[in-house]
Amino acid sequence: MGRDMLKLSSFSGLLRLLRPEVGPQLGRVFGVIALSVVVAIAEKAPLALLDPLFDRVLFPSTSSEPGNAALEWFRDRFDDAMTFVAARVYGEVAPGSDEYKLAALWTIAGLILVLTLANAAAQYFVTTTARRAALRMVVELRLRLARHIISLSMRFHGTRRFGDTLSRMSSDVTQTLNSVVMVLRDLVQQPLQLIGSLVVAGVTAPLPTITILLVMPLVAIPIATLGRRVRRRTTKSLTSLGASMEVLTQIFTGIRTVKSFRAEERELARYREFNEGFLETSMKTVRAVATIEATTTLLSHLGFAVVLVVAGWATLRLGLFSSAGEMATFFASVGMIYTHVKKITQAVNHVQESSGAADRLQAILDERPDIVERADAQPIRALGRGIAFEGVSFTYPGAERPAIDGLDLRLAPGETLALVGASGAGKTTLIDLLARFIDVSAGRISVDGHDLRELRLDDWTAMYAMVGQSPFLFHASVRENIAYGKPGATQAEIEAAARAASIHEFIAALPQGYDTVVGDQGARLSGGQRQRITIARAILKGAPLLLLDEATSALDSESELEVQRALDSLMKGRTVIVIAHRLSTIRTADRIAVLERGRLVEIGAHDELLRRNGAYARLHAAQFAAVDAASTPA
Repeated sequence: MGRDMLKLSSFSGLLRLLRPEVGPQLGRVFGVIALSVVVAIAEKAPLALLDPLFDRVLFPSTSSEPGNAALEWFRDRFDDAMTFVAARVYGEVAPGSDEYKLAALWTIAGLILVLTLANAAAQYFVTTTARRAALRMVVELRLRLARHIISLSMRFHGTRRFGDTLSRMSSDVTQTLNSVVMVLRDLVQQPLQLIGSLVVAGVTAPLPTITILLVMPLVAIPIATLGRRVRRRTTKSLTSLGASMEVLTQIFTGIRTVKSFRAEERELARYREFNEGFLETSMKTVRAVATIEATTTLLSHLGFAVVLVVAGWATLRLGLFSSAGEMATFFASVGMIYTHVKKITQAVNHVQESSGAADRLQAILDERPDIVERADAQPIRALGRGIAFEGVSFTYPGAERPAIDGLDLRLAPGETLALVGASGAGKTTLIDLLARFIDVSAGRISVDGHDLRELRLDDWTAMYAMVGQSPFLFHASVRENIAYGKPGATQAEIEAAARAASIHEFIAALPQGYDTVVGDQGARLSGGQRQRITIARAILKGAPLLLLDEATSALDSESELEVQRALDSLMKGRTVIVIAHRLSTIRTADRIAVLERGRLVEIGAHDELLRRNGAYARLHAAQFAAVDAASTPA
């Protein structure tokens, strides 16, 4: 039960999220605590000076009755200091004289100056140290999140909502940063200063201070009760924010489609709908926080009234305060107690609000990677005897039937194998399994007799190059995009790869040549130019296995011809698996594998499969009949 309650705590959730980042910053954290102790002492020590200010300067006491023992000891020490100052400034002075009072003022001012300097210096280093520690933790958290998300398989990335993930990496991480700053600042300093105020009040008047301690738990009740509500509602609010970010991301990434259908207002209306949902869930959080703060204020003022009555009664009946200085010191301390309680409440509220962000970030980190390298993973440097799919099956989560079903297939080194079939036949899934973006559900894929899952991931990734249907370029120069296939490649190697991809002349004619920035996702280039740059990237990598996923299907005839020439250059001397939508592009493949609903139904060379008059022949006839129909004049 205790562990369950601990898990519900916002602070334990924040600590769980940041545990790997906290360790390296422990030195700074302890430094913040130590400096906060200095701040608390320097902040509260002037309260003790109120007593000599009243009793030695403003309203000198003539009473000889012994007062509070602790205060009497402090007054004696103050008298010693005051006598020392008076002797240095005025020489010999008589007690009670104006010079004596001025010496007391100079003593108080000097002590306050020293305490203020110490407070200011400590506060400066508290702020800078706490902020640096918090920023360092959050920078490392961002890197850990990015590393973890990248490590997750394509199964996760295929189902994720990009806008929501972006929201978590930006808004949620920012809220977590604010929580860490709040913890290191207010939730370290304010409790220490509260203790300081209680100590001063307790030394001055123990009985009313005990009353304060009894009343204070009442203030914590609404914080604890409503805090869980704040946490739940904040999580819902952030989820709503992520949904609205998802809509906005789709609008911007699909802006051409939006404009082509004149759907701007329609999309804005959808975006407004999600933002209204975010507003409603956020206001529920705001109302819960406002309730906590209002209740805290109400109970604090009621508590102050109770303390006032107790202190007044004890003074009238029991002679609680023997001087005005004692009373002034006590009530100044009580006033500061209220201020610290209010700031602590606000800080706790903020952490509660941010706990939803910590929960959402932890949810990402709790996602377990599907593709994990084994501790005894074996190296691989060549394809050896080739690749074999042995009884391979794979089913996507939630799917009713397998995408790949009991498939057996072998690929010899240097062979070109084409995969054909209707949409949904399992062609891309087979490529993803071989690239080890996902792992088989049953059976195995072997390379040179070794199970693919037993190989080092870095070694296996180095063995293949992939060119997809939708070429992706980074917002960087042409050189950087080509060199992505081989970091550290020389300019000569980059240009040789570009020539092999039939793109060098075009690049050389650009305003900045290879230094030309291609824009977001290569927006400044045509589809054929982008594809040939990705082919140059694959050529530069020099991997022995080539995976082509419909690399020309989205191009016009002229661009397809140029890209096909580049692909022919890339395929020379390599083992190739090619997915082809246009059957005319794979006639020269060594073998063609025909897939239907995840099963291998035919395999052979182009002419052989046509002679069989089976599934491939039907696909071929249907495609070329459609081409003839499209080319026949109406």
